[in-house]
Amino acid sequence: MQVLGVAPATTLTVDLAARRLHERPTTFEDWAVDGVPLRRLVADRWGVDDLPIEMSRLWPEDPSAAVASLRALLGEGPADFEDGRGALLVCPTDQDVSCRALGARVLIGEGTVEWRDVGWQVDVEPFVPAPDEYGPLLQFRFDRAQYERLLRQLLTAYERRGSEQAAALPEPAPERPRWCRRFLR
Repeated sequence: MQVLGVAPATTLTVDLAARRLHERPTTFEDWAVDGVPLRRLVADRWGVDDLPIEMSRLWPEDPSAAVASLRALLGEGPADFEDGRGALLVCPTDQDVSCRALGARVLIGEGTVEWRDVGWQVDVEPFVPAPDEYGPLLQFRFDRAQYERLLRQLLTAYERRGSEQAAALPEPAPERPRWCRRFLR
């Protein structure tokens, strides 16, 4: 069996909030299998030197997406795709699975968790688990106790981040009564 972990990673994202397109480095936690980042495993499998730009949803800037993703990978929340598959890597700009995502069928058994038929897909087309010109799709098998322990630790950390971010937001100004809006402009 393989050991699931996380590793610090950086990718370039397009910052749409800047009102102009410019790339910025974005730090996140990549999935790691036996200590090797998932993006490296994917690049090696497809025989390319460059890592994919896609990132996991383990991103401090959007803890709610991380929480939803972790719940899905634990089998406790809705999957990312209609066919029940979960997204492991998503678009770094908007985390939309319509762009392109690395998905997997997550099978939770008595003592194991498997990520099967790991491959690229979009949510508008059904995934066809067929080998490509590089050979069979990636498969990973983890000890369920170790897998769940890691994902629950991450879930707790990202729930805490989400709470801290929400607490740091300023209170919205109370809305003035409708009759005084006209006079206070």
